[in-house]
Amino acid sequence: MRTSTKLIRLFAVVPAGLAGSFVAVIGLGFLPDAGLVFAFLGTLLVSLVLACGWLENPAARLFGFARGLRPGQRSALEPTLALVEKLDLAPGRVLVRQTDNDGPPATPIGRDTVILEPWLVQGLYERRLTAADAATAIGHAVASQRVGPSRFDLAARLWAFPWTLVFVVTRQIARIISWAPAGEFAWHLRIVIGVVAVYQGFQPGGNPTLGVATGVLVAISYVAPAADRTWRAVVERDADRIVAQGGLAGSLIHFVQWRQGANSMERVHRIRAAAPDHPASTPTAEAPAPEVAGARVLTHPTALR
Repeated sequence: MRTSTKLIRLFAVVPAGLAGSFVAVIGLGFLPDAGLVFAFLGTLLVSLVLACGWLENPAARLFGFARGLRPGQRSALEPTLALVEKLDLAPGRVLVRQTDNDGPPATPIGRDTVILEPWLVQGLYERRLTAADAATAIGHAVASQRVGPSRFDLAARLWAFPWTLVFVVTRQIARIISWAPAGEFAWHLRIVIGVVAVYQGFQPGGNPTLGVATGVLVAISYVAPAADRTWRAVVERDADRIVAQGGLAGSLIHFVQWRQGANSMERVHRIRAAAPDHPASTPTAEAPAPEVAGARVLTHPTALR
């Protein structure tokens, strides 16, 4: 992976880890100094264990809210796993998320673990998806894992976990109050809160440390997500190339068009250019999707045979 990509990833991981440590210190403020030191050393020890590749299975289940495949799910995935194995894009471990998520159908976590969304397995079983469709999603996750710095992924998630919880809760609150006048606008102007907190911290009777810490957290809420989006875009481009060169360009294009609609034009162009045989990478025409209430449908004509 290019050095620039690693630096982008550091800009996303390091601030989130520092913010997570700060949030943890505040949350554990009731502990004596010895307790805080013990908690820090314990977190450091666990992160070293995760960085060495140990305990990945339970850690991936915890951070990904996932579980192992049930016998029926494993049976439905057998043709797909055989296909990704043939393409040298097989994951070391496959888990399934406890509840459906709006994210990608397959998400990499750790060094060699991929978490599947339940609707992906259900779509295979109900023949709304082909093995090539599911293999494209899993293969793309594995390719992203190989491109990105996956060695310290779980350790970074551990340090950033308190900050992640705070960020998610804050975003959910912002979405809940977004119906109120200027609710979403207030979230986007949170930088004003940071500036005011820093200013008040240096006023008579203020707490400079708390003011600076608040300003840093607000700054991180801008820097870390932006760096993470940039890093994911770079990894996505390289993973698209790997999957397209593996012969799954057609399914990948169909998937991208389904997920991104008209915004997928440039990405589809890159995928077609990366495919070994350009005509073969042209997506097939869509067949009418079976009407399943509330279901996510990615339909190929071959899936309905």
